Amino acid sequence: MIKSILAVSEGGPDATMSFRLASRVASIFDGAVDALHLAVGLAGGVAGGLAMSGEAMPLVMNLDDERMAERKKESERAYQEVVASIKGATFTAAETATLDAMVAMGRCSDVVVIGRPGTDPENVAPATVEAALYECARPIMVAPPEPGNGAFGSVVVAWNASFQAARALQYAQPFLHKAVKVTLLVVGSKPDDVGASYLARNLGRRGIDAAIDAIDPGAVSARARGRNLLNYTHEKGADLLVMGAYGRGQMLTFLGLGGATGKVISSCRVPLLMAR
Repeated sequence: MIKSILAVSEGGPDATMSFRLASRVASIFDGAVDALHLAVGLAGGVAGGLAMSGEAMPLVMNLDDERMAERKKESERAYQEVVASIKGATFTAAETATLDAMVAMGRCSDVVVIGRPGTDPENVAPATVEAALYECARPIMVAPPEPGNGAFGSVVVAWNASFQAARALQYAQPFLHKAVKVTLLVVGSKPDDVGASYLARNLGRRGIDAAIDAIDPGAVSARARGRNLLNYTHEKGADLLVMGAYGRGQMLTFLGLGGATGKVISSCRVPLLMAR
């Protein structure tokens, strides 16, 4: 059950995205939202204890105090507008609220919600998504520009039998139980090769009726496979996409994530639940 939702904002376009999705999740599970404003810029990426690669450093803007204060006000405004009315809601915006604070709070929460990375021209290479995925040890929900509202009636689960996919599936079960339609989507493999029927049977034992579908993108790049997954999700009108997060590499490979993962994070038009 999801009762404690950590919604992270850096005071840019991500604030409304993150807080709106967190509010949506809270309404479904009768949960509470803890909103956290992170101080962005050089301090947010390095002084927070999670140093970035030297190649990524020039992309991070060291904002002046006045602009930092404005960004904090934007988080506060979004909180008051979207989250404050939720029972039990809290807002944290201490001067020391850097990535370490997010990780500490995230590990005590049921889910961590962040706005889509890359939408903020003043914070073009945020380390937030990487820290959330690799350090919080919790499911991460990435909010698109339009997070939607109401129940997540149709859920697509990208399944390849990896431990990342298995972990994401486990975290997603509260959503699957409430969904009207659940699809186990196998990309680039035969369903029998990744135990899809076995998984569907076991989910049925938990009261989750899951259909199996498969697409074959052919011998293409990881980003192309991600694009095929997105096309399927959007064409089927899904409300939520669930998948494992793969790869680490250099931060310039979309914040240190694998090609398919980076493509999905940057382009998914529906909320995205991920786990590492």
